[in-house]
Amino acid sequence: MVVYSNHVQLLAHSTDELNFFLLGSTQVFNIDLNQITINETFVIGECSLENQVLIKEEADHYNFIVYIKDGKVLIVRVGNEPNLDFQLNSHSYEIDFESFSEEVSFKQTSETSFSLFTRKGVYLFSIHDIVTHASREYIHPVDLGLTTTDNRYMVIGKAFYQKYYTFVLYDLFKKELLTRNILFEVNSNEAGLDYRLIHPELLEISSGTERAAFDFRKISTKGRQIFEFYELEAHRNLHLLGILSINGETYYLHNKTNGVFMTRGNAARVTGYRSNMKLRFFGKHLYIFGRSTHYAYKANEKYDYLYIEEQDKPISQFIRPLKVRLFRRYGYFKIPVAALKENQGDSMKLFLGNKATPMHTLKLKQGRRKPKMMAFKKTDGQAAVITASSFNNVSFAVTSETEGLKFSRRLAKKASDFKKSKIVMRIIRLFFEIMGRMPRKQKLVIFESFHAKQYSDSPRAIYEYMKEHHPEYQLLWSINGQVEKLFKDFQVPYVRRFTFRWFLTFPRAKYWVNNVRLPAWMPKPQDTIFVQTWHGTPLKKLGIDIEAIHMPGTKTSTYKKNFVIESSKWDFLVSPNAYSTEIFKRAFHFKGKVIESGYPRNDVLSNTSPNMISAIKKKLGIPENKKIMLYAPTWRDNEFYQKGKYKFQFQFNLDNWKKEFGDEWVLLSRMHYLVAENFDFSSHTGTVYDVSAYPDIRDLYLVSDMMITDYSSVFFDYAILNRPIIFFMYDLEKYRNELRGFYINMEEDAPGPIVQTESELFRAMQELMHVDVQLNPNFIAFRNKFASLEDGNATKRVVQTFLE
Repeated sequence: MVVYSNHVQLLAHSTDELNFFLLGSTQVFNIDLNQITINETFVIGECSLENQVLIKEEADHYNFIVYIKDGKVLIVRVGNEPNLDFQLNSHSYEIDFESFSEEVSFKQTSETSFSLFTRKGVYLFSIHDIVTHASREYIHPVDLGLTTTDNRYMVIGKAFYQKYYTFVLYDLFKKELLTRNILFEVNSNEAGLDYRLIHPELLEISSGTERAAFDFRKISTKGRQIFEFYELEAHRNLHLLGILSINGETYYLHNKTNGVFMTRGNAARVTGYRSNMKLRFFGKHLYIFGRSTHYAYKANEKYDYLYIEEQDKPISQFIRPLKVRLFRRYGYFKIPVAALKENQGDSMKLFLGNKATPMHTLKLKQGRRKPKMMAFKKTDGQAAVITASSFNNVSFAVTSETEGLKFSRRLAKKASDFKKSKIVMRIIRLFFEIMGRMPRKQKLVIFESFHAKQYSDSPRAIYEYMKEHHPEYQLLWSINGQVEKLFKDFQVPYVRRFTFRWFLTFPRAKYWVNNVRLPAWMPKPQDTIFVQTWHGTPLKKLGIDIEAIHMPGTKTSTYKKNFVIESSKWDFLVSPNAYSTEIFKRAFHFKGKVIESGYPRNDVLSNTSPNMISAIKKKLGIPENKKIMLYAPTWRDNEFYQKGKYKFQFQFNLDNWKKEFGDEWVLLSRMHYLVAENFDFSSHTGTVYDVSAYPDIRDLYLVSDMMITDYSSVFFDYAILNRPIIFFMYDLEKYRNELRGFYINMEEDAPGPIVQTESELFRAMQELMHVDVQLNPNFIAFRNKFASLEDGNATKRVVQTFLE
């Protein structure tokens, strides 16, 4: 089958049937090919597209041709080699072709598509979208009867539209046609030279009298000589001759004293840029002043124009007030603050260039190489903020959040940075170690949950059990100061993290109970017992099992090393089942004792009551007659704002959800604690509840009638309740193959349906509303494997073990 139009979306096809629909149309075309007689045209529908051929299907020595003519969709059954007159759209890209062999011809077949034919008109294959550079490269076996002894690959021809190129090559050894996709664009041509791609690897440059062809892939950031200095003598008065873009890389053709060179990517090296500049705001202008020089051949004083990003027009020119030779490198840019505010963006770099082209980033002189704010200017309730990166590149942003620019806030920020400095951290670690060598407080147990930000999870269950059954112990929570009100509301004894009292208390406690890793700088005293409860049954790969880390500011090797160092501090590790025990030992490189007991946090799921559920509903403000759907997705390692703050977007429409289920159901949205978004559900009041900040997810398990999740381990716990679970894995292949990888086969072992689209999600929810999952053999097998120890007594087993 050959599809000639980008509007066609195939649904199914075989020797007997053809099913498809056209983009922009709601009609589905279902064709029984056996009912189509020879040389008789059948009308199968209507369409507003222009006259064109859509599909050719070969079957039983005949061709079925589907095409549009005069607003009607038609099909005809004809002989093997029909004389097709392909009709292009008026919006066609008009692809250009160059053919270097009589054995193959090219023909444009739709807006962005073309096909290849042999000299006899036999169809070979089609490229369905030339402007999609990411489209796959084709291999098509065919014997063209060509032979040569010079090269294995022969260029048959090329198709190109603007910067999009597809080369067709012939492999003389394997007798195959190959395609290679290239993005090629001439961005600047000051010398008026002719640039041509003559091969997927060869670039030709011609001046009319001189010509050079070379492999552009071998051009480095140090440059390569292309012409002798005398060969382009007519252009020796120029520095920059041209700027090219090939497959996303920028190449510069430029003069040097000993010839004409091409350099890849490094514009500052091309111009010989050196700077020693500072900046200050004065009045309504920003002044950037100091020395700015370009030492390359004939480059001095040519790149004196300042641009914002790569915009067409410069915003300022470098003024050199002193023309004396000794001082002519010194001067200043004068930039109106209004010019910055007109170009608002998250963060926009400043570039230097000539009158027509931005070339390279502007750099400032600063001391230590680390990102920092250099200056800011407040006007009209906004502020233009100038920053320098760790490479001294200059950028600016306009913000309305000017509160943080107050002197007191900036002073507090400097104080915070000082607290995090290496010398302060060394002093803190030393003090912690000294206190850790003091005598243990044998009856003191200190708890933390999720980096001291929650009163939840297994540490909470252990705390509440010990409070009731072991009153002889002093129980204390280590907390982040931002959540102090939460612990006051629960009337839980606490000490604020990293305060003087904390340093006097935490290192001397006999027992630490935590569910995540502690800060890397924090050593464990020799006589302290560290109980690591962890926070979930592993679905995604953990610790040293992760092949590649995509988190910001983290190297894979460093991440794994820190994990091994951290696990060496643990004396006990709580495991919910035998499956987890095996993984924990390997992934954490754990050599201590594993308490295979079930999770303490899940005891409440086996010891609940209707009164408890009613109380939670009342606390959340949910009517008793409403059914509850809990949506609890996890975070994506590679989608982040900064270290520790991750992005998340809903992949189903809340308006559609409300329309489908809003009369009977409410949706509880529980985001992962690492997700930075603050979702606004005000337009869905009474239907969608944001429970991301709710203290403990166990209450949400208890009140919900069904759960939607993805790769979060919450479903291992939720299965204890014998309630339906839907897995909304819209990015399953990418998550599994590129980001984390799984320990189990989700398609086979998941205790519920896996869906990838909104419609599939809604359909699964409708189907599961009246289903008893306990009758599902797959669900029962899953529960027996992963939740057999969850009998409501896990906390008791854990506490008895570590207190022995």
